[in-house]
Amino acid sequence: MEAKTVDVSRGIAWFTGGWQIFMKNPGLWIVLGVITLIIAVALFLLPFVGMLALSLLMPVFAAGLLYAAREADEGRTLDVAHLFQGFREKDRLTPLLSLGGVALAGTVVSLALFIMIGGGSMLAMMAGGQREMMGGAIAGMLLALPVVLGVQLLVALALIYAVPLVMFRGVPASQAMGSSLRANLRNILPLLVSGVLYLFVAVLATLPLLLGWLVLLPVSVGMLYRSYKDLYEPA
Repeated sequence: MEAKTVDVSRGIAWFTGGWQIFMKNPGLWIVLGVITLIIAVALFLLPFVGMLALSLLMPVFAAGLLYAAREADEGRTLDVAHLFQGFREKDRLTPLLSLGGVALAGTVVSLALFIMIGGGSMLAMMAGGQREMMGGAIAGMLLALPVVLGVQLLVALALIYAVPLVMFRGVPASQAMGSSLRANLRNILPLLVSGVLYLFVAVLATLPLLLGWLVLLPVSVGMLYRSYKDLYEPA
């Protein structure tokens, strides 16, 4: 399953398409977003296993939100139960959990690299005075940050279209991740356009005590679905 290459202007169309999907039932979309945030916070706060559970299960919930976006986009009734559709699709659940395992592995690798690079720089400066140690800590973080961001970006690019490919097409997890990476590389310009637009809107959404994210979160789901549809579905 390979993605198409689309015009740079599609980056704007994806965002407006996400807004259109949201406006078909804004109240219920906000409810879905709030429920998702509550679940994420509850999982995160679980002792010992919270981060593990959050990483493993979020692709399953993301698949449910994308399923809701498809239902709304095609004119069918939106339902809170759509959030849990990934758990109902038994042949999809295992590969979706596999994607969660990749997300978890990316987090572990990022943390290990940050400790190795940043910690190594700080240890090298410990023989000096307090000022040298502080300088070493800052230098270590500056060295580690681009490496960590690079790993996280690679994981995000591999997963972003892998989730809908698994959910809607039943593509095996490894093939879906490879296709997602290639789709992003082939469409770097429209993705940059949509990313810049999204960043601007995200700043605005953050200003009123993060309340704008009650709208932007479901719009983001619709935006992702429209981009997936544009890249992978027949015209």
